[in-house]
Amino acid sequence: MRNVVFFSSNISRVATNQDDLLSRFQGYAQKAEKVLRSNFECVHLLIGGVYQINRIESMNNIKIAVLSRFIPAQYIALRIYLKSLKGQTTLISGDNHLSLLICLLVKCRNSDIRLQISIHTSVCALLNSANIAEKLKLKFLLLNIRFIDSIRVVSNSDLENLQKVIPYYKGEIFVAPVPIEIPKTALDRKLSNIVAMVGRLHSERGIEECPAIFKELRVVRPESKIMLIGDGPERAWLEIQLDDFEPKPEFTGSLKQSDIQDKWSEIHVLLSCAPSESYGMALREALVNGVFVVARKNETTELLQAQFPSVMKVFASTSEAAVFINGFFNQVFSPNDVLAVRQAIKSEQDRDLAKLAKSWFV
Repeated sequence: MRNVVFFSSNISRVATNQDDLLSRFQGYAQKAEKVLRSNFECVHLLIGGVYQINRIESMNNIKIAVLSRFIPAQYIALRIYLKSLKGQTTLISGDNHLSLLICLLVKCRNSDIRLQISIHTSVCALLNSANIAEKLKLKFLLLNIRFIDSIRVVSNSDLENLQKVIPYYKGEIFVAPVPIEIPKTALDRKLSNIVAMVGRLHSERGIEECPAIFKELRVVRPESKIMLIGDGPERAWLEIQLDDFEPKPEFTGSLKQSDIQDKWSEIHVLLSCAPSESYGMALREALVNGVFVVARKNETTELLQAQFPSVMKVFASTSEAAVFINGFFNQVFSPNDVLAVRQAIKSEQDRDLAKLAKSWFV
């Protein structure tokens, strides 16, 4: 069985909360034990960009090493750490630029390393980004793709789009989205007028459509309440746009995953204006918690609506979004519907996590 080492040069730049990231890897390790039917020592996390890691004492199957912030020192430390491990190793790059560069340099000196990267964003959005920095990162990735042994993406459409861009690639490309927590508690929903958005508040998420949707919703449902969970560069603009709303919208700021989980019971409808989605993690989290979803029409949301048509609608205009939200305000998410959603998503996750575990350890 291979060693598994995750390396991130600067974990503070990862969008995921630190505690949530550690919990995610612990979940991966626990799933791997079940899938492989074999005990293994641990998953190794080598992390830079922080001075300390919380919850180390509770990570039974995770071994964590905090590295220097100095890049050359990280390279040396990673090489030494990998040499201390017996057998072959799967090395997972925490990002596809600086961490990947260091991993590539280490791999040049050790042929027993199998290098894996993850693309968590929409491949289509990545390829068509207008941001110069993102374009340069993509160029670097494509130039070095032949040295990468496996690539993890989060949807079948991402896999197909990536295969079109790199038809010459000899390694493995597989689908394994980030898993979500599926509640086991029974659903007890009542009518509510709360609509929420969950995620980073930036232009790539279609934030500019929100004020128009909320204004049209207030015309037909003046008592509707708005909750915005997340933070980002467009928060100040959005606060100005919604300043005259009554009741006042609730801006929670960025929350840990456990805190977001507590919020789902308050929310009746989730609104997503993102023009593109890779996997739709927040959409699925809403559905398994008995929250209706109204989302901008794109390839991912259309597929999800086809799977769960009674509890999700996709819109092509702001007026259509307002109509769908108001319609869901008159409905209650049934226990039978949430059970069907949970069973379907759990089945998908079990399959994908098994695939991920085998890519790491086998």
